[in-house]
Amino acid sequence: MRQLLRKMKITILLVITLFPFVALAQSPFTIKGVGPGLKDGDKIWLIYKIDSKTKGDSTIVRNHTFTFQGKINGREYGYVCRNDDPMTAAELHDVFNFYIEPGNILITSPDSLLNSSISGTPTNNDLTTLNKALNPLQSRFIKLNKDFEALTPAQQEDINTVATLRANFKTVFAEMEPVQFAFVKNHPDSYISLVTLDLMKKRNANLIPQIESAYKELTPVIRETPFGKALWLNIAASMKSDIGIMATDFTQPDINGRPVNLSDFRGKYVLIDFWASWCAPCRAENPFVLAAYNKYKDKGFTVLGVSWDDQSTRKAWLKAIKDDGLTWTQVSDLNGSKNAASKLYGITLIPSNILIDPSGKIVARNIKDKVLDSTLDGLLSSGSKR
Repeated sequence: MRQLLRKMKITILLVITLFPFVALAQSPFTIKGVGPGLKDGDKIWLIYKIDSKTKGDSTIVRNHTFTFQGKINGREYGYVCRNDDPMTAAELHDVFNFYIEPGNILITSPDSLLNSSISGTPTNNDLTTLNKALNPLQSRFIKLNKDFEALTPAQQEDINTVATLRANFKTVFAEMEPVQFAFVKNHPDSYISLVTLDLMKKRNANLIPQIESAYKELTPVIRETPFGKALWLNIAASMKSDIGIMATDFTQPDINGRPVNLSDFRGKYVLIDFWASWCAPCRAENPFVLAAYNKYKDKGFTVLGVSWDDQSTRKAWLKAIKDDGLTWTQVSDLNGSKNAASKLYGITLIPSNILIDPSGKIVARNIKDKVLDSTLDGLLSSGSKR
């Protein structure tokens, strides 16, 4: 679990998933980095995607300055990192994320890339505005990361210690939410507002009604971007699987290729658990799900695992099931993040889960750690299936 937990440390980055913004012609951009945090001789990498293909460039710091130039369609999300393998830099501490878009972008690094500020183009100016509002919470987040690093190996293996730490992260994210909603309300014409709503939806599915309302207040220009349209489709799918709604049936093959229907579990509380073998936070959550399953399986509760693995990771999926001791039914159409059941329920981030009651009604979403146990205890403590 220790290695998995190291990988699962949540980042404070504003953006997780990005969609291309299509324009008719490429326009030039210049990215200039300055400041004492840039040491002469350091190698700086610039990483971003165009048409789903990762592009990389590098340069050497001279006179505490680096420069990148190029052409781009609209805007793309990217990052700069120092000296390290750019393909793994997102898991490292000293990395700075921003938007590459036409114009002159200035990155100022006082002591590290992580603590840089950015200005010069509309999207990045808005990003800076939001990040400044979140700065006090970011400081608390950094402290939580340091607290994690200070844990002994034994503490990192302890399920209660991990649950407490994750609860503290969750508290910080909850305190971010009013700040983020306020930004969206005051910036209805900002692409960053759109991305912020997407991130909030991924972190907390219980915010869907508020996110829907906030989305509708965005300007038509923002809502009609490819990203805006995709987000609305996902919000709509999530609204159809909100608490109190009857769960939509689906069928997927189990590990032996036999079709399994969600409706096969009618009459029990069933937790639809969306995960994948390669997802470190999912694997870290599995002990909690396993503990709940073992505690309540004889009281009218079961789990249906739905994996985001694909054909290339099928063997890893089967191995993870065995290694993690997951004895409940596991299904997957092996289409990765395009899993049909995930689309049906508006799931865009894993681990995620949905709890369905014996009648087939959705009663909870994304209940994790000790909350999963307390929720089930409240529903099943009488020993009744209700």
